[in-house]
Amino acid sequence: MLLALAPLVISVLAPLPPRDPPIKVKLSDDVFIRGDRARVKVKTSDSGYLLVLRADAQGHIRVLFPLEPSGDAAVRGGREVEIRGRGNREAFTVDDADGSGKILAAVSSQPFRTDSFARAGHWDYRALAGGDSVADPEATLLSIADQMSAGHFDYDVVTYTVTAHPPLRRSPWGPGWRGGWGGWGGWGWGWGDPWFGCLRCRRWW
Repeated sequence: MLLALAPLVISVLAPLPPRDPPIKVKLSDDVFIRGDRARVKVKTSDSGYLLVLRADAQGHIRVLFPLEPSGDAAVRGGREVEIRGRGNREAFTVDDADGSGKILAAVSSQPFRTDSFARAGHWDYRALAGGDSVADPEATLLSIADQMSAGHFDYDVVTYTVTAHPPLRRSPWGPGWRGGWGGWGGWGWGWGDPWFGCLRCRRWW
């Protein structure tokens, strides 16, 4: 009898495999020098609609994906996608002065509403500009994503640094010596800025 129960006990005690977070974003490096071309990759666990925002060291807000407000933002779950810029180039060219920038990637089961941030078929960067984007860029990006969302969304954020003297670490995306890769990290619950209070979103880190 005890032998018969042994497989059941083992199966109950065996740890469950870690689940994939709803969304993960990574950069080709976490340290850049001005003029570098940065690559961005995003993976979602489920199919949905993707939004990728960038705040540079000066607080300028840019939309990395979709390239245009009316662009197809649908992504398939379980697949890693690389965000490409215009002309199929890298996601963005690092034009920041020394400092740090942030990339926020958000995914929702419903399309993001872009009308309030569009003008003549293009992104309206005056509407995207945030007054607190330098002091708290993550809260600004999260606020924009929340205004565009039609409901719940999940998001992830990575930070990069711009410096004149990057550390010598080999890039995982190719040969040569470059700034190091930020990696995925773990996951958990979060709000973004504690004063912002995004009730419809979850951060995974």
